[in-house]
Amino acid sequence: MYPVIDYHRCNGALACYEVCPAEVFDIDEIDRVKKAVVARPENCIECEQCVEACPADAIELVED
Repeated sequence: MYPVIDYHRCNGALACYEVCPAEVFDIDEIDRVKKAVVARPENCIECEQCVEACPADAIELVED
């Protein structure tokens, strides 16, 4: 499993980037706002910290 971000809901809080212990995310500019992107999905340890930290409920873990 790995995280998928709904960029229509994402508000750019970067909470997922900050809490991820496995360095799954990078930061990129999307629609002129800095947002987290899933750069290394293979690193995901399925801890769900990113899902819980997201204030916009924009992240879900999906099957490979």
